[in-house]
Amino acid sequence: MLSSGAKVFGNSLFLLRFVLKGDSQSRFCFSVSKKISKSAVVRNRLRRAGYRLLKKYISKIKPNTLAVFSFKMIPKDDEEIIKNLESILNDSLL
Repeated sequence: MLSSGAKVFGNSLFLLRFVLKGDSQSRFCFSVSKKISKSAVVRNRLRRAGYRLLKKYISKIKPNTLAVFSFKMIPKDDEEIIKNLESILNDSLL
């Protein structure tokens, strides 16, 4: 569903693919490739941090959105995730 017709935005930390779907509720996913970290513990920690920090912005995001956030690198701290998350959400006009 996200492979065809999806809008794609990127910054230094994330690649965002999303599509506005008319009849479904919003869903979000964070993906971390094995290229980023071979350790499942690190990949899971990044995904959980993404979900935790995205909760602040859920009310500002358009309804009926299907979105995938892919990490491009390991962030230094939560502040870097927040800064890049705000940036990519503003750029994509979600």
